[in-house]
Amino acid sequence: MSADSVDDLCWDIVTAIAEERGIDQRDVDERLYDVIDPHALGRLARQSEASDDLSLSVSFRMADCYVTVTDGGQVRANHPK
Repeated sequence: MSADSVDDLCWDIVTAIAEERGIDQRDVDERLYDVIDPHALGRLARQSEASDDLSLSVSFRMADCYVTVTDGGQVRANHPK
């Protein structure tokens, strides 16, 4: 996965968290690099996208949200209320 793709995935994660919490992306109070290795996550997303035999689902907690990244780098965030 290229650096741009990893940056896009990072931005998608921060954006999903911000949208779920109803805040600006700049107000997400935790750094992704402190929670998970985004380059490793990007490699997993790329591998799952390129393979019919591999399915990806990685979940972690960040900025009071449960974040899940699935095949091809699809991102969901859930903020328990």
